[in-house]
Amino acid sequence: MKFALCALFLAAFVGSADAWRLRRWQQGMKVARRHESLLFARQSVRHRSSLSLRAMEEMKVVHKTAYWGAMSLGTPPQQFKVIFDTGSGNLIVPSSTCTVPGCAPHHKYSHQDSTTSTSVINEKDESSSEITFGTGQIEGDFFKDKLCIGESLCIDANFIAAEKESTEPFQEIPFDGIMGLGFKDLSMGKGFNIIDELTDKGSLPGGQISFFCTDGEDSEVTFGGYKAEQLASDIVWAPVQVQSWWQVAITDITFNDQPKNLCDGECRVAVDTGTSMLAGPSDLVDKLSTMVGAKSDCSNFDSLPKLGFQIGDKVLNLKPEDYMDKSSSGCDFSLMALDVPPPKGPLFIFGDPFLRRFVTIFDNGNKDGPRVGFAVANHGNNDAAEANELISHVGGGSGNAGSPPTSGANPLAVGLHLESGLMGGGGASDSSDDDASTESHDEPSSSTAPPSSEQNDASPPSAPASPSDGMSSGDDSFGAAVDAFDANAPKSPGSTTVAPEESHVDPVVESPVVEAASTPAADDHAAAPKTEDAVARMKRMLKDQMLLQQKKKGKLVSVKLFRSAA
Repeated sequence: MKFALCALFLAAFVGSADAWRLRRWQQGMKVARRHESLLFARQSVRHRSSLSLRAMEEMKVVHKTAYWGAMSLGTPPQQFKVIFDTGSGNLIVPSSTCTVPGCAPHHKYSHQDSTTSTSVINEKDESSSEITFGTGQIEGDFFKDKLCIGESLCIDANFIAAEKESTEPFQEIPFDGIMGLGFKDLSMGKGFNIIDELTDKGSLPGGQISFFCTDGEDSEVTFGGYKAEQLASDIVWAPVQVQSWWQVAITDITFNDQPKNLCDGECRVAVDTGTSMLAGPSDLVDKLSTMVGAKSDCSNFDSLPKLGFQIGDKVLNLKPEDYMDKSSSGCDFSLMALDVPPPKGPLFIFGDPFLRRFVTIFDNGNKDGPRVGFAVANHGNNDAAEANELISHVGGGSGNAGSPPTSGANPLAVGLHLESGLMGGGGASDSSDDDASTESHDEPSSSTAPPSSEQNDASPPSAPASPSDGMSSGDDSFGAAVDAFDANAPKSPGSTTVAPEESHVDPVVESPVVEAASTPAADDHAAAPKTEDAVARMKRMLKDQMLLQQKKKGKLVSVKLFRSAA
């Protein structure tokens, strides 16, 4: 009985997806296919095998792992909550036609209820997209409609309305969609790149967007400069090296302001507001872990060095609490191993731990080209001595953070409160008065537990091939197509490899399995009563299977919709 029900569920999922593809093929539509490898990434727990799952959960709640804010689409406006992601290039929201569990908890876009909505075909004659992420996938159509950030910043923008979203991770995320703020090579075509559209239409004062992130309830994104009161130092500027994600160069990595000659002249860093992790090339992460020398019992935690990144003659420092996972069960180096191949890698990723230390300004209006600015974040307890400790001079000596600017935000700037919480179903910890946060959702969640992600998220068979059915293989966020783990590639245990752009990727992308503390699924559930019926047994079995898969894969750390970091 249980196997028959599982087969029916899977057949229905595959059949509806096939129908979606077949309809577009029959209509002669082209579909843009993307593989976004780091969004919704999973963090390796390879150094943490001795810690219990409970301890891992304790560490997960120490810091917020997602920040999101409100925006609207359409006339009259339809409200959504989205993450503002500098590591991707498209706006994605669920469609009202999406009825699968992944869409059920979220607000949905109805083009029929907007008087300004139009369907879109891009310059490659594509009218829809299929995007595979590090965990999960979506399928959706292209639309153009009125986009408003706040009440005054409004433009017409192209976006993706998702008709299908996989159960994992979308059913559990606390926001509705993603607003990509990366560069145009990450986008689906002309009119899809939000930051270019805002800048070109004169709707983004100064061409700047800044992020102020905290573990409290006062996080904020400012469209149009920055707020001087949020800064505790002068701004250190770095030019963007590659206009894809916001990538800058660092000269070296330092311990207590002393260079360690680890970069061979230059390392690359992607500053990414859509991920909760710090990551880097596996070889450098292993070296750093060894050099830091943190003891698993935390006995030397207070003597660990500041970990710094050199830009010019300045050093941006992280403290041990930023780069270590510490709980009652022990300590562990938290940088994740991630290998992005040339020409866009290797590189480090600065996610939320870095963004909480530094107000980060993304400047697309600078006359000499895009740049990223960093200033010590003013969390209310910053004095000059601490600011000089976080932004210091190479080699140490006297502090060099500088005084905060006296102004920065344009009078026309739009500041948005960012809610925050846990990415994997922890929900928001902030209260919000906006309608998007308080109104009830229009569709209830499915009461039946879905099959495991290996079943539910597998890509169904493709529609029949046709010479007219041209498929574009795009390059989004971090630019590389996701490949399944290459067992023959040299890498450190627990690291993730992102495949080169030119490599072929099968539509079925499987998240690599990482080492984690193993606890039988039965430990989380009492033995089932003998009197339970077949449906109840199936639901319990599937829930146990999902929990076991979660334990195998590690904890969900990235808010991104395109990255496979396990």
